[in-house]
Amino acid sequence: MRIALPFVIGICLFAFTSCGGGASSGQEQNAGTATDTSGIQEGGEPAGYENARRRASHDCKVSGEILEGNQFWIRDQEILVVVKADSTTLDADYGPSHRVLEVYDTKNCTRIERSVLPVDVSPDFPYLIAEITYNNNSQLVAVHGFSLIYIYDIENRRLLPQLKPQYRTERSGVDAQSGMIQRLEVWEKYLVGYARDYGSFAFDLSDKQNPKPVPAFAEYEVETQVFHSLFLLESQGGYQAIMPSFDYETDTFSINPAFAAPLALNTDVPKNARNNRFLVLRRANEEKTALAFDLKDREAVSLPANIASQQTKNVLDWLRQNG
Repeated sequence: MRIALPFVIGICLFAFTSCGGGASSGQEQNAGTATDTSGIQEGGEPAGYENARRRASHDCKVSGEILEGNQFWIRDQEILVVVKADSTTLDADYGPSHRVLEVYDTKNCTRIERSVLPVDVSPDFPYLIAEITYNNNSQLVAVHGFSLIYIYDIENRRLLPQLKPQYRTERSGVDAQSGMIQRLEVWEKYLVGYARDYGSFAFDLSDKQNPKPVPAFAEYEVETQVFHSLFLLESQGGYQAIMPSFDYETDTFSINPAFAAPLALNTDVPKNARNNRFLVLRRANEEKTALAFDLKDREAVSLPANIASQQTKNVLDWLRQNG
């Protein structure tokens, strides 16, 4: 595949920790190789039937060209989601344009959705199925281009409106690659991602018909136009704090959840206290126990019991002295 800019889009499957449980199932994404689309089956599964209820593969044939990993079969639902290129998106200058989203009912191989997604920056930037893209609770499959996101709602069999990452503060591009989505994951009822130079972003998918951006609760500019963000995601009657990161050297995306399980929190923190290296929150318990975060290192800080019970100013003084 020929691309407009001198870089290769690398996609990998990574393990993650959920807000508070509920394992997701995804498949590896690889934007580098086009494969034959006949006889598509779920990767690594033997042919035939696994048991009386769940088939180990399907026999639907899809025309066109599909990049390796750019198909996702939801076996329990007998639904196949494909992003492909065909003659309708062939560009005279750039060649195959992988932006046709198709959805099939694999019980009878009937196509139930076909949408041609808009060119995102350049025709040869493909749309890719998210690395971790589905769980039984959300029943959503996410697809992203350079900077645009689409979600297919399996339960209601409809394509949701276009989404675009939003950030707490204005971002300035470093070069032509700035803003390129590098990771995207459906995580419980949220969509969490990371864009080159712009940092992390999130969407709340609770209302499938109206997905909403989740602004970072706090954000620290580590250096010029390098932001580390902390999000508070509602889960199980409390909050999970996450500080997503992307390591360019190892090509690794991490959600970095702060709590073993969601906690009830007091989120009444002045805005001018949310743009520093250290952030202090309070648990919504009788003791109003302090919880501390280091946004520079993207980690929760364990406080001594005698410090966690003190006023916020004292907690911050301790963090600065020991950070």
